[in-house]
Amino acid sequence: MDVSRSVPGLPEPFVPRPRLLAALDDAGGDRTVLVCAPAGFGKTSLLAHWTRSAEAAGTAVAWADVHRSDDDPSRFWVTVLNAVRACRVVPADSRLHELCRLAPSSWATSGFVTDVIRAVEALPARITLVLHDVHELVAPATLKGLESLLLARSARLRLLVCSRSDPPLSLGQLRSAGRLREIRADQLRFTVDEAGALLRRSGLRLTPSQVSEVHGGTRGWPEGMRLGGAALRGGADPQEFLQRLTTNTRPMAAFLVGELVATLPKADRKALSAISIGGPVPAELAAVLTGRPDAGPLLDRLARETGLVVPVRAPAAPFSIRPLVAALLRGEDSMRTEEHSELHARAARWWMAHGDPVAATAQAIRAADDRLLVELVHRCAAALLVTGYHLELRRALSAVGERVVAGDPWLTLCSALLRIESGDATGAEADLRRAGELFPAEPDSRLAVLRSIAQLFDLASSADLTADPQPLGEERRGFDAPEWNALALVSVGGRALLAHAAPVAASAALEDALELTRRHGFRYLEMQCLALLAGVAGVAGDYRAMTAAANGALRVAATRGWDRSPWSATARWMLAYSALMRAQPAEARRYASEGLRRGGTALRPRLVSALRAVHGAALFDSGRRHEGLQQMQQARTDLGGVPLSAEQAAVLAVLEHHAAVVLDRPVDARTVVDWLSDRIGRPGEVLLMQAWEKLSVGRSNAARADVEPILAGAVPSVLPHTLVEALLVAVSVDVSGGQVHTARNALRAALSSGASLEVVRPFALAEAEARELLGSHVTHSGSTEPFAVRALAAGRSHERPTADLDAAERQVIALLSSPLSVEQIADELDIPIDEAQARLRMIYRKLGVSSRRTAVTAASERGIRR
Repeated sequence: MDVSRSVPGLPEPFVPRPRLLAALDDAGGDRTVLVCAPAGFGKTSLLAHWTRSAEAAGTAVAWADVHRSDDDPSRFWVTVLNAVRACRVVPADSRLHELCRLAPSSWATSGFVTDVIRAVEALPARITLVLHDVHELVAPATLKGLESLLLARSARLRLLVCSRSDPPLSLGQLRSAGRLREIRADQLRFTVDEAGALLRRSGLRLTPSQVSEVHGGTRGWPEGMRLGGAALRGGADPQEFLQRLTTNTRPMAAFLVGELVATLPKADRKALSAISIGGPVPAELAAVLTGRPDAGPLLDRLARETGLVVPVRAPAAPFSIRPLVAALLRGEDSMRTEEHSELHARAARWWMAHGDPVAATAQAIRAADDRLLVELVHRCAAALLVTGYHLELRRALSAVGERVVAGDPWLTLCSALLRIESGDATGAEADLRRAGELFPAEPDSRLAVLRSIAQLFDLASSADLTADPQPLGEERRGFDAPEWNALALVSVGGRALLAHAAPVAASAALEDALELTRRHGFRYLEMQCLALLAGVAGVAGDYRAMTAAANGALRVAATRGWDRSPWSATARWMLAYSALMRAQPAEARRYASEGLRRGGTALRPRLVSALRAVHGAALFDSGRRHEGLQQMQQARTDLGGVPLSAEQAAVLAVLEHHAAVVLDRPVDARTVVDWLSDRIGRPGEVLLMQAWEKLSVGRSNAARADVEPILAGAVPSVLPHTLVEALLVAVSVDVSGGQVHTARNALRAALSSGASLEVVRPFALAEAEARELLGSHVTHSGSTEPFAVRALAAGRSHERPTADLDAAERQVIALLSSPLSVEQIADELDIPIDEAQARLRMIYRKLGVSSRRTAVTAASERGIRR
């Protein structure tokens, strides 16, 4: 691609500035050049001229325009890589092409910038990358990416950075290393000779003395020179103008704009006044506002001749009036308030018709017209919601006032949705109740979708999986607008999950919605879809898919500044639980802690308890066992009577119960069993917990009887991995009873199920008998099953506290591997048999085992016996 296609055009008149071009030239070093000055100092023109000259001389230049929309890392990297790979020196097989495709999903990986630099190093020639308008970047993650690029030393990449102010980067580090060249406002000011050349090219014939006066009055400010030249060219008397310039006490920009506007014909001033209502002005909109069919050519002429109107390089918004000009015209205009309001209303309706709800909202609020604002919410609410422009929607509702909102079901539902996102549960509940009272008997199809989605999101943000959102009929699923179709699909998918526990149907609808969100750029709804899809996968036991979808939701949240929404907190809970099940307690703690910290007041009780419970379980797995159990108990207790789904209750109960059993707290363990039974009856999880209790006191046969209905499928389980846990109980019991063949079959079944679910934790925390057999399965049988190897390694590397065996107990453990009986061990140690048996029981309890052989294995694993 020819670089000139993305480089701005040069203004007319234009004066080359060789002294500055030389400062931009590459002297063969690796210095970054920073061109930094306020608006109006000619930065863009200078860089555009240098780029064209350098290209003509054979230098490869990539121009990357940075816009406000690029202020997220994925978009920033796509912008940069698209610019670089379009250079003529980048071959078709360059790794840069693939990195550009990967940028939205892989920019946060530790090696991404390294991969970019390596790909650049492999190019056949050096590239100069011009980063234009980096002052638009403020997000920390985006600035971190830019800084990585600045600090990376590459023989094949040189940077020219243009900004209105110093970017918050490590400029001092570059300066001290001699790797930064700076061109600032003082250097960008016109010299007297350059000022004279500009005025001559403007068609003015001024004396050297008059040129010096213009230069001195404007202090060489490039934009001031242009405005002054335009005013003189427009008919201002040179001597009078210079007199006013040298005696002016107003700000220079305001004075020069005023002088230039005064030279315009009255009709042109009136047209400028009409389009100075704020925001970009496409030619079509300018014609609507001014009533002049020639508004487009007029703006083009004013941009070319005066600079009061600036061409904007975007297809939908080709002109923008300088803010100072707009303010001056509004201040001097005698137009009545009613006329201004009408202009804003026209602009709002035009933007609505042309699909820009954000611009429409801004103009509608300025119009101060309640009817227009209500119309806007009816027409544009969905677009604002799915794209995440909640602030604009909130401003529109605030502008019409609480009384109007409370009388309109559309507005009330929008208010509920905004409250849901901000964590205002009480306000959302009141809005939903009010909307129900106002809801018409035969609602508009879009209104039906809005109510259904508001109910669904309220349930999802509160993690309420027990309620049934309003159904959405088939006839209300087809719309011309993609945002309404996407919302309808999400509503259908959410209800399939909550009301019918139908993950296949839920996943199909949500996947269709996700495809729509990505095709049309509905980023906020994309995050919501991914979080819901993660929930669907979790209920179905597909923890791989759950992890992938939750990570996707967090990536969208991080790049758009939505990292503190209920949706990102939900995604973090799922990632924490998934990490816990993979036997990665440190990662589980990190995700749970981030969810609690960043969720803040937006979190509802169910989600808070879920995050605290997983955090407690991760603490337990990390060796802080008593602290972990205490957190899990508190998380369950804090819920009080809050309704829970069977899955939610089972997760809390199983995690806490296992910890209570391991810590030999039978009363606490029994309390959890009773709590779960009261909540959801007696599913497989209750039988599993009873088996754990019996196994802990040596009642192996009774434990086997408890899990038998689970293994036979006679009693349904709530959690997908309960079968794995039950199989491992059977393995331990069968090994203890000498039924090794049966135990091996149960272990193979457990490994198969665990591998399909991506669940490692049950193996890491299994009884010593099961772990001993697992070791034999991997080592002695020559097994190369990746999951079996992982399961064994997880147990060995699992952070366990060293058992605190005293000296007397260590004497016993040293003899346990011998063929001596307990009576013979007592004789060997010269202690009563009762004392030997008491020491043995205490050893079993401290090591968490139930047999002599597994006590020896556990002691060896933990370094107690060598």
